[in-house]
Amino acid sequence: MGHYKKYAAVNQCLRQGETLFVAGSNQGCRISRRQTDGSRLVHLPRIGIYTGAGTSHSWLWFVEIFDRMGFHDLVFLDAAAIQEDGLGTIDVLMVSGGDTVAVAKALGPSGAHRLRDFIAGGGLYVGACAGAYLVMNSSKPHLNHFNFTGVKITNLSKYLPACRHLPHKFAQTYGCDYIFHPVRDTVQLKTTAHLPFAPERTLDAPLYGGPGMVAPDDAQVLAWYHDFTPKTVFLVDRELARTTLMGRAAALSAPLGKGRLYLCGPHFEHPRFPVANALIADAIYWDNQHPVEGQGFAAPVPISSEGDSRRLLLDIKRQTSNARLSANSLEMQPMRWLIGAKYYEPEKIRVFLEAIWRRLAPLEKRGPLRATTEHAQRLLRCAEAATAQVRQLKQQAEQGGETTDLAQTLFGLLQRYAISFLELYFQTIREPIPSSRS
Repeated sequence: MGHYKKYAAVNQCLRQGETLFVAGSNQGCRISRRQTDGSRLVHLPRIGIYTGAGTSHSWLWFVEIFDRMGFHDLVFLDAAAIQEDGLGTIDVLMVSGGDTVAVAKALGPSGAHRLRDFIAGGGLYVGACAGAYLVMNSSKPHLNHFNFTGVKITNLSKYLPACRHLPHKFAQTYGCDYIFHPVRDTVQLKTTAHLPFAPERTLDAPLYGGPGMVAPDDAQVLAWYHDFTPKTVFLVDRELARTTLMGRAAALSAPLGKGRLYLCGPHFEHPRFPVANALIADAIYWDNQHPVEGQGFAAPVPISSEGDSRRLLLDIKRQTSNARLSANSLEMQPMRWLIGAKYYEPEKIRVFLEAIWRRLAPLEKRGPLRATTEHAQRLLRCAEAATAQVRQLKQQAEQGGETTDLAQTLFGLLQRYAISFLELYFQTIREPIPSSRS
């Protein structure tokens, strides 16, 4: 956990009003109280995470690593929030995996316009997998509003290659062409000498549908695909996988006005890869140079008493425990559901529930929860609805009935439940931000 403690300590210092600087060194980014030639002021970031239509469970990976690192000023944004200028309250936007076209369709032209203005005005955009595809040049419907950078992808073909494994994860149509995924799981990357990913070194990260990239002239390649690993799962012939990925850009940074785009094919944010996680944090410190103005988050009104807090947590624990039991039972059945353009397995139900379950004990030690009564009531309704839906899905599956519609409804409920709970969680655990963010 050493990778995370370092960043948690930095964020604690920033919350206490200390002035810190980030500079390049022969070991990568170094943060200290000393200003040197080429160093940059470190700003405590307000981070937005896109959780709207088109997202999969992988946005929770950002939540997990930011929680470990002490980045607790998180805002969860759906498409409507972005269309209504929710980006005006944040410094950094994270967009993780999912269905790229569904994300683009949900945001629409107005969301694309808001997003471009946010980045061009100095905002930082970090896109992994679907989030990387989203902002590349495209003439396809919905995606054609997000032509923010001239990155090209290497896993695009007019002819679909032979699939050797996992056909349901293998490819999707892209107009008259196909985007295919040559491998899944862990690949080896090699960073370049460009800050903030410098110095050159190898590291592992998981690939779950992300692209190989060809960088335009104005972009900096931060990491290359370097090799496969014993955990790499080949979906196509090994030689085709090698020519599609090896020596191609796995992560890059490109300018847009005053801001920057960070695009990652692999999931650098996956919680099982702390070295890759650290590079996300370094990117935030290095390029969050146009922080939003304001006083930081206003502390929500606490629930009226510790007794009310205990009762709410007990109710949530009971509902989540019951939902976990039903979800565990579902995992024993060989099934999956096609929702939109993505397949969902029963294991993904537990991803949402565990994100809540693991955080209940820390909240029980904090005293009164910081949330309005309305928020607390909404959270409990979400918990009850999600538990009832998991049970109904389990019963229908055991009877051999059709379950796709039930699963689609359930994942929408789990999304809302997790967001509502995490809003309460971060409101409760974060400490007051100094009145000046500069």
